[in-house]
Amino acid sequence: MTTTTHYLDPALTPEGRGFATSPHGAFIGGTAEESGESTIDSIDPSTGRVITQIAESDHDTVDRAVRSSLEAFKGDWGNLTPGKRESALHRFADLIEQNTAELAAYDALEGGKPVSHVEAIDVPLAVEQFRYYAGWPTKLAGDVIPVDTPNSHVYNRKVPLGVVGAITPWNFPLCQAAIKIAPALAAGNTVVLKPSELTSLSSLRLAELAIEAGLPAGTVNVVTGTGAGAGNALVSHPDVAKISFTGSERVGRILGADAGRNLKHISLELGGKNPHIIFADADIERAATAAATTAFFYSGQVCFSGSRLMVERPALDQVLDIVSRYARTLVIGPGLDRSSTMGPLASQQHRDKVESYLNRIDGTEAKVAVGGSRIDREGYFLEPTVVVGPSDTDEVVTDEIFGPVLSVQVFDSVDEVLPRVNDSRYGLTAGVWTNDVRKAHNVAHQLQSGLVWVNTYADYHAAAPFGGFKGSGIGKDCGYEGLSKYLESQTIWMSLA
Repeated sequence: MTTTTHYLDPALTPEGRGFATSPHGAFIGGTAEESGESTIDSIDPSTGRVITQIAESDHDTVDRAVRSSLEAFKGDWGNLTPGKRESALHRFADLIEQNTAELAAYDALEGGKPVSHVEAIDVPLAVEQFRYYAGWPTKLAGDVIPVDTPNSHVYNRKVPLGVVGAITPWNFPLCQAAIKIAPALAAGNTVVLKPSELTSLSSLRLAELAIEAGLPAGTVNVVTGTGAGAGNALVSHPDVAKISFTGSERVGRILGADAGRNLKHISLELGGKNPHIIFADADIERAATAAATTAFFYSGQVCFSGSRLMVERPALDQVLDIVSRYARTLVIGPGLDRSSTMGPLASQQHRDKVESYLNRIDGTEAKVAVGGSRIDREGYFLEPTVVVGPSDTDEVVTDEIFGPVLSVQVFDSVDEVLPRVNDSRYGLTAGVWTNDVRKAHNVAHQLQSGLVWVNTYADYHAAAPFGGFKGSGIGKDCGYEGLSKYLESQTIWMSLA
């Protein structure tokens, strides 16, 4: 941090500047609260300067938020007909879209992401979530179940869980909030959202837009603060029926154990060390460009980043040339600078962590071909880095570094590469590039990944389930699978005798 004064960026609109630099408390029952005495500095990672202060919500604040959401669940929101719930979600989506520039500026300011990318990718994805799930409330039907018992009528119905505690990460603040809120509300639940303490502004503004859209007070509440504070209070609250968490594997394991002890519903979208496999018969220019783009997208701070590039030997030199040239052409700068194509890392602590991995490459067989150093300027910038020749047991291959670090390895056959990439504690996503359709299907079916892209990478839609195997999580986002985890099935057995 270079200063303790508030940071006012001229790229924000007048309304956005006022919101960004005002101290913020929780948003409960349709009201934005004062920040109080216990606060956390919100830092612009492009400069290291303080933007504003965000409240560290205590147990009492979280309790009030949960009780407010429970009241809305039992009352105004829970009693809405499916058609009215659908209309409310469509109005919510429209308001998010109408406020694209403001919402994108907050995520760019707090997260360091290039604002033009947030406008073009994150906000439309958030809108898409609400519009997709707005179509579901009128289609949640049960089944009549045939049984052998005479004179019996048996059927089931889909019912909401209650209050959902949604905990989101700092890398996709608005988008991740939408991914959790939209299906939870479509299913008839209410939500208490706990955003990352690094990136709270867009979530707080989202709660205001929910009220503007006509959602009853308490339907979406926001509590701010750290995982150890507000997060733990939300997870342990007895009136929270479900926790939906996106974040690290380490925290996910802790939350999973807590949920098990309390018999609480939980879904976990965790990390990944995602293999990106390029066969020599692929369109090499297209494949290598996609590999470089996805590795350095948002400074590599993406759970599905294809950070482990596996290249069949005849294509290695060409792929290395393309990804290296791409890394050198990135325009690195502040998130709110529209010329930037790669921003800073999210915090000083996170940059130090990513740097520590690069420092430990010395002494291994791996070589840094491009980048590898921090950039001498204010803010938490790190060069896009290409590491060539690491072994399968090196940390740059096994660990989710969550930074602009691409490891490049070589392989000689399908039989060799599959066991190597599957020997991982993660299983979130994978990419396969080949013009052999039989090979494409065979490899995709054998990969231990929740999502496999073939001859593309990072395509995403609200209708397509997203989630991982193994240490990458439990449950899926998006599609009906993303909705069903917010529902319970109730069976009704009636005797007609």
